Amino acid sequence: MRWTELDEKQLQNLIANNKSIDEIAATLQRSPEAIFMKLTRLGVAIPQKSSMENTANKVTESATTTTPMPKLEIAKIEELPTGNEAIGLLWAALKRLQEPDVSKDEAKKLRLVIQGVKSYIHLEADYLVRMRRIESEALSEWKHLAASWKLQLNRAQTPEEKAKYEKLLSSAQEHIKVFVEAGVKEVKELKEVD
Repeated sequence: MRWTELDEKQLQNLIANNKSIDEIAATLQRSPEAIFMKLTRLGVAIPQKSSMENTANKVTESATTTTPMPKLEIAKIEELPTGNEAIGLLWAALKRLQEPDVSKDEAKKLRLVIQGVKSYIHLEADYLVRMRRIESEALSEWKHLAASWKLQLNRAQTPEEKAKYEKLLSSAQEHIKVFVEAGVKEVKELKEVD
């Protein structure tokens, strides 16, 4: 069930009135885990003590403290792992998970790492596909411009016009050369591969 603005305001009011997670869950007709997760996402201090601490496979006692989640800093592009590094981390986590001395807590953390890395790899792959499409479209556009400027050059009547279109055509040919040397294929070529 999606959270509405009214739900979030009601949640904030219940927190302000020092209600427990169990009381909030009953009022909003949601599970204590859903309340906890929403409070965590909102960065709101979590009330002390609830029945969630006693529930097996639920939120741990350390997660129900009033300490707010530390603010995450956005990583710079240069700091992001490559696809191969991410796959290496995934493999290391999978190998560690298979070892006999892995505790339940470590196994949970490893599974979270595995899910996170898989998501990262998927997002990176999606980003690369989109970038390839943009590069392909740019190559097609440069080829279109080169053909147009070549036509204009052939139609030019003054030396100034010829010089202008020669310069533009030369620039387009340089861009095309860079794209082709980088292995970029035109959009129509990509469609055939798909």
